[in-house]
Amino acid sequence: PSMKDKVHTDNVGLAMDALEAELITSGGAEVLITDARKAVLKLSASEVLQELRDGSLSAVLVLQSYQARAIEEAKRTNCVTEFIPDAKKWAESLDAVKFGQMSDVQLPLHGFPVSIKDNISVEGLDCTLGLKKRTNMPAEQDAVIVKVFKKLGAIPFVKTNVPQLCLSIGCSNPLWGETVNPHDLSRTSGGSSGGECALIAGGGSLLGIGTDIGGSIRIPAMFCGVVGMKPTARRISNKGVVHSLAGAVGIFSSVGIIGRDSSIVVEATKAMLSGDLCQFDSEVPPVPWREAYFTGQDKKVLRIGWYDEDSVNPTTPGVKRAIHETIASLKRQGHELVPFTPPDVSEGMKFFMDFVFADQGNSAHALWKGETIDPSLQLYKQFSQIPANCVALAKPLLKRQYGELSAEYCGTNISSAFDMWKRLVQRAGYVEKFTRSWKKEELDVLLCPCFPMPAHKEESTANLMLASFYSGLYNLLDFPAVSFPVTRETEADQSNLKDYVVTDQMHELIKTDMKGATGLPLGLQAVALPYCEEVLCRILLEITRNSTFKL
Repeated sequence: PSMKDKVHTDNVGLAMDALEAELITSGGAEVLITDARKAVLKLSASEVLQELRDGSLSAVLVLQSYQARAIEEAKRTNCVTEFIPDAKKWAESLDAVKFGQMSDVQLPLHGFPVSIKDNISVEGLDCTLGLKKRTNMPAEQDAVIVKVFKKLGAIPFVKTNVPQLCLSIGCSNPLWGETVNPHDLSRTSGGSSGGECALIAGGGSLLGIGTDIGGSIRIPAMFCGVVGMKPTARRISNKGVVHSLAGAVGIFSSVGIIGRDSSIVVEATKAMLSGDLCQFDSEVPPVPWREAYFTGQDKKVLRIGWYDEDSVNPTTPGVKRAIHETIASLKRQGHELVPFTPPDVSEGMKFFMDFVFADQGNSAHALWKGETIDPSLQLYKQFSQIPANCVALAKPLLKRQYGELSAEYCGTNISSAFDMWKRLVQRAGYVEKFTRSWKKEELDVLLCPCFPMPAHKEESTANLMLASFYSGLYNLLDFPAVSFPVTRETEADQSNLKDYVVTDQMHELIKTDMKGATGLPLGLQAVALPYCEEVLCRILLEITRNSTFKL
């Protein structure tokens, strides 16, 4: 790092040290985690929220408890970038007004601390994307989603780490370093909301706000064993979110919610959608929370489709087991489960790659100018440099280097506005084909993997990029999806890897990285049609209510 980078990170480190010293002094016990804070940290998210509402817990005590725990987790997994200096002031102002004096609708998240992903604007703090050039560029105002959560009574208190450019399924960058998985420090927390998911899984936050353009909430949530909701992109405002692929079309980035358990994710989703998003962003359609969809009063039995792997990347035995255990649980609850084959996944992957690389990598390369490129983005860098008219020529070389799958889906076929318009029309046809298949089966929800394996080693990140399409498909379609933990990798799952079918270098890497994965969280995702987040919240609670998974 340059001297400027060192000064920046040193200053951030000094601010964290100062907060730690202040917390030790204010705790009065010469320790960071006092008995009072320990008692708060033992409570579930729902218990914390209820005790904040009834006044038996102060917002300041809850905030300081989670600041203290987040400092510990920052040292353990490197998940935190900066603490938000005004958090205590906001907590004190909420404590000055008892919750009972406000209406439940007005402050449903009264005093609840919330962590914020690096690329989401908080006034006065940087959105770095892991780039030195974006340090000391404080946001002039909060992102809309931060404004909404503050209006709901929540207290943003910390910002969390991301992979460089937020374009990786790992979580490392040359500015802040690598965020590791709290369940196994030799593995990645996932990306791009990896700092969020590691912090929440480690107990340093109960609720966070992230973004998802190709699984960026759902994949790290699965890796870390937490819950991650990716709403329909257009239902939640993106204003104030910094994107490395700003202006990209054809794939949809969503602002979403990450939580330590299902209950708080549902509570926060409901509060967010019941709040007046349109007041802050007139482009958000006025689709408020619909309680009838959530309670299922008109439809007690759901018809749920499922698949346990797609036609491109085989899933590991543990992931398959997680799906089938969930199917069995839902059948016992009286729901109807039907196998579903997503139409032409290979075609969908080609659309996704065409749109990601449509600018020939110019957006990423402009941001990389003068920067050290993180190793996790080497494959992205290589793919982005292939001109559209040279894709066919590059394939044999890429096949030798990375395998057949990477060669098949490299680069883009878009080299002009005409090409882009044509592909957007074809994408609309693909969405229609997928929706027709869905409606033909009369599905309410779909269950499927969000990644073919549990958390991998960080050094494997670049070469596993294409495995993220289990999640990326639903950014292409703009269908809402939520990922959640179900079980953990067992010795039996490890033993069954001997039957894992390897037909590509990427599959070989998956099989190799799976060694020693016993105990890692295994999860999946539930998907719904656009604007049906309420149905996802319903099925999420029904699945996790019967789950034995514990963090």
